[in-house]
Amino acid sequence: MNDKKKVTLEDISQLAGVSLSSVSMILNARADVSFSAETVRRVRQAAKELGYRAPARLARGRLPGRNVVFIVTPNISNAYYSGLVQAIQQAADEHRFSTLIFTTYRDARKEEEVLNMALALGAAGMIFTLTPQNLRKVEKVNAKIPIVVMGDRNSSPKVDTVELDNYSAGVLIGRHMLELGHRHIAFITAMMNAANVIRLRRLEGVRDTYAESPGCSVLVFTRDYTPQEELNSIDLEQRIGYELTMKCLKEKHRVSGFVAVNDFIAYGVLDAIADRGLRVPDDYSVCGFNNLSSSRISRVGLTTVEHHTDERARNAFGILYERIAGGSAVNDIIRVEYTHRLLERRSTAPFRQVPQEKS
Repeated sequence: MNDKKKVTLEDISQLAGVSLSSVSMILNARADVSFSAETVRRVRQAAKELGYRAPARLARGRLPGRNVVFIVTPNISNAYYSGLVQAIQQAADEHRFSTLIFTTYRDARKEEEVLNMALALGAAGMIFTLTPQNLRKVEKVNAKIPIVVMGDRNSSPKVDTVELDNYSAGVLIGRHMLELGHRHIAFITAMMNAANVIRLRRLEGVRDTYAESPGCSVLVFTRDYTPQEELNSIDLEQRIGYELTMKCLKEKHRVSGFVAVNDFIAYGVLDAIADRGLRVPDDYSVCGFNNLSSSRISRVGLTTVEHHTDERARNAFGILYERIAGGSAVNDIIRVEYTHRLLERRSTAPFRQVPQEKS
């Protein structure tokens, strides 16, 4: 009876200090990705020392996922995330990689399923368009499959990251509204929890900026939703923006401006103001975050913060590709941080007296 343990690609990966996907591509002589001579030598030497023999099915073909990058995103109905996904796909296509898109609807269990699937299929790598909830799991998988996270500066896991300082984005918006004379504003948001740290950081930036000006205030209106609710509605956040703004207007708070946590929610804010017979920016100023393509339309003209969506997504894939092709050590973490730019459009204007609601 032969009790000798079967040698796996993971064994070779650990001995050679090279990612699992790189080991797979080197041993299967993939032609469209190049590796340094030293990386190839380490992999082949580790395979020889361990007595690795490729299964017949691998000698004839290839692993199901070895040319595939997994893109993990909360949803694709929000134009911000669909824009990130498309830009990643463009970069992947240029390097002859295929992509699979997985929507989690902010459900930690779905994230876990995708991570396990990536391991099972031997995916070339993974990109998360939002900071994942189970960071320890991501860091563990990253030792076998390269992972890049597009996250917030203060919440990044120990993996390669393309970061945004969302706190500074909130500061930009807060200063803009104060400079226009809006001393009392409403912050309209959804899902303010640890799984959505980007939103928390934006609010903190706005709040802290307003706290520096005596007599000013930020009212927060928020509503949670479940992963199932997000799955079943493509315009959920726009509706939440509408509902929360209606609530604020009906309660007759003295706010003169609204800051929405993203452009999608801001569209709901704009609709609610219009449905109450009021005008932007004559009666209320409105700001958002993300600079979606639709926010530039002249009839919308939303003041927002530029988040360099296309450039960040392409950079994320570039980092992933280097990790796949170069076989660099997992501990050599790359962090790339982008700065923000305020885009002032027609939805904000200097303070006017808070209007009396029209009947």
